[in-house]
Amino acid sequence: MSIILLAIKPKYAEEILSGMKEYELRKGCVFKPGYRLILYVSSPIKAIVGEFTAGEVYTGSSHEVIAFIKSKRPRGISEEDIYYVTGKSCRVSAIEVINPIKYPCKVSLSEMRRCGLKNPPRSYVVLKPENPVHLAVLKLIERASTCL
Repeated sequence: MSIILLAIKPKYAEEILSGMKEYELRKGCVFKPGYRLILYVSSPIKAIVGEFTAGEVYTGSSHEVIAFIKSKRPRGISEEDIYYVTGKSCRVSAIEVINPIKYPCKVSLSEMRRCGLKNPPRSYVVLKPENPVHLAVLKLIERASTCL
């Protein structure tokens, strides 16, 4: 199972973690069912706040993914989401949100930097356990998910 650190705006993270948003739309096709997606929320929060598991993943051209979303009519997909992927030349993925978990503690950007992660992801980064920096970030995530 791959673990992906996903950069996301605060509004969308809250919608995912509250269960309001059923699919997340993303450029790229690295996402597969069962992947663990860790949410790094961008400014002004700048912290890891939770995660979800990728359920169904539909990947295709922007037109194919938009048609898929319109046929499914999932909760939480806005016109802004559709606009984000419209006309993209790269592959686009619609990732079903399964088991969203809001962490009791956040992992701040400064904590991530102390572990050696120079910058937060612009879109996403695959966290590889063999990478010492990624392993340190994974340990921070584990702590955040269990702290009281």
